[in-house]
Amino acid sequence: MSLKALTVLVAVGVVLAGCQQQGPDPAIAAQAKEIEALKAQIEELNGRVDAAAPDLAVLMAGALTQHAKLYYAGKARNWELAAYALHETNEALQEVQDFEDPLQQFPTSFSELVPPLVGPALGAIHTAIRAKDGNQFDEAFNTLTQACNTCHATLDHGFILVQPPTTREFTNQKF
Repeated sequence: MSLKALTVLVAVGVVLAGCQQQGPDPAIAAQAKEIEALKAQIEELNGRVDAAAPDLAVLMAGALTQHAKLYYAGKARNWELAAYALHETNEALQEVQDFEDPLQQFPTSFSELVPPLVGPALGAIHTAIRAKDGNQFDEAFNTLTQACNTCHATLDHGFILVQPPTTREFTNQKF
């Protein structure tokens, strides 16, 4: 060991010995206590967030509702309402993508899977609405429905099958 390194070690030892004789710095002790209180608060808030997080089934039910409303609006050729329903469908699917349930073990994350599967169909629906083309809408909507089922199958939930509505669920809304 060089003389310089030995000198540094001795100096550090002297400083440490001096600190031990003086006792802990009250300011450092107060900061440590404050840090521990903040850690406890963060843990408690994380628990609240986890408790308030929506269940995936609730988010998917919202997406399914918007899927149905999009269908009704498009079938009625109410293009303004269909555009709104498409926007709401996009929002519902975005919420599903934003949600990652750490307790669920899906083979692929929603954010990796949803855009490439349903994105093209949603784009085709948008194009059909802008063109006010009913046949194009019907075809694009069927593609969206197939994409939903492909997504479910990819996530090992192929037992959840989506289809176009067969009866009008929303009798309280005019389409």
